[in-house]
Amino acid sequence: MSKLKDDNGKALPPKVQKRVDDFISHLKDVHWFNPSSDLKKEDIEKQVKFTLDCFGLKAKIEYRKLEKKEDWDSARDSAWASARDSAWASARASARDSAWASARASAWASARDSARDSAWAWASDSDSAWDSDSDSDSAWDSAWASDWASAEVLLEDNKEFKKKYPNGAFKQLFKIWEMGLYPVGILKNKKFVIYVPPCKLDLPKFIN
Repeated sequence: MSKLKDDNGKALPPKVQKRVDDFISHLKDVHWFNPSSDLKKEDIEKQVKFTLDCFGLKAKIEYRKLEKKEDWDSARDSAWASARDSAWASARASARDSAWASARASAWASARDSARDSAWAWASDSDSAWDSDSDSDSAWDSAWASDWASAEVLLEDNKEFKKKYPNGAFKQLFKIWEMGLYPVGILKNKKFVIYVPPCKLDLPKFIN
């Protein structure tokens, strides 16, 4: 990606640039919507609990199947509803207020484009009953998760942000995406909802 610069046009420290470059380079290797056959429910729930702790939230997990277009539509609607949640909004505001505006915008754009392209490729290659619109929507949602995670990568040395989110927030949420799942967050039912794409997992063990 292009060199990150602060609002005065000065290049950011090399270690910061490398962190962001490494994160964005990693996005093309993420197995979007493709859970590993040996993924364990306890590993998912351990990461979800830690993620919620980072955001200062508590919730039970609800798994849902992600198979047909109606499921994708529901997942997307749920994702946007979750995005308006106050805890998510608070973390976004902290990332927005603490980062170099120009550098953040560049990191976001690069992460968003990289995640969208690689996620769309994974979704398009799927054998499921998805359609092109669902592929595109799911890719954009993964891109949204990636751009906020990139902001936190940029902020790792920021004292104010580290004090509030010592283990990060969205970068922990992003780890659930890296598992091949589709986390949409806490919905009105007060549960943290995760959509499970078609895979070789024993789904009955995952679906509540």
